[in-house]
Amino acid sequence: MAGAGSMYMVNPFDFRIELWLNHFSGRHPLFDKLVLHGASTNLTSSVVIMFFIWLAVFDTRREGRLRSGHEMIFGAALFAMLATLVARALAIGMPFRDRPIATPSLHFNPPAGGSLVLIHWSSFPSDHATLFFALAIGILPVSRRLGWLAVAWVILAACLPLLYLGVHWPTDILAGALLGGSFVQLARLPAIRAFVHRNVELLFAKRPALFFALFFLWSYETTVLFEDVRRVIFFAARHA
Repeated sequence: MAGAGSMYMVNPFDFRIELWLNHFSGRHPLFDKLVLHGASTNLTSSVVIMFFIWLAVFDTRREGRLRSGHEMIFGAALFAMLATLVARALAIGMPFRDRPIATPSLHFNPPAGGSLVLIHWSSFPSDHATLFFALAIGILPVSRRLGWLAVAWVILAACLPLLYLGVHWPTDILAGALLGGSFVQLARLPAIRAFVHRNVELLFAKRPALFFALFFLWSYETTVLFEDVRRVIFFAARHA
């Protein structure tokens, strides 16, 4: 059970789940179109995660103050980006894995309304799942309510559509979640936590305008999955 030209065999776990999900495709055209359009915009995925992060960073009981434990969120943000880079490196360095929609043996039936335009790198692991789960899990030490809401949103609104649309296999998502969640735990190390806390507090107190400018810039690039940064890197690498 492998796609044409793929060096990565599809395991029964992935195959059966995708086959079961795909048998719903086309039965309810309106639902298919909603899932497709939802997966085509960042508004229903990364933007919502950033919304939860901004809510968690600022203290709702003390106006103009950062919430206690905020360094965990900023530390998680740094390690989430690192985890995403590692996920991309794994996708490039490991044996190529076709996406479900490109696996002939699955006979994938695209949902009503078409399918997403797919990039041509390997599907394993999912860098979307890596980034989103890392950010959502990073909220938990600061606010369990917001953190679990973020985790639930990542599962339901960001990852399940990727399975339904044939963009990723279940183990792509699981590996990404494990990778992102593992990297974020590094933010708990006392030395790293103290370093992030000290510098964030200093910047927020002494240079609030710069703090908000940088926070906004990072938030924006995260919502667009660092597309601008990747373009700059690719341009620099091409002309180096």
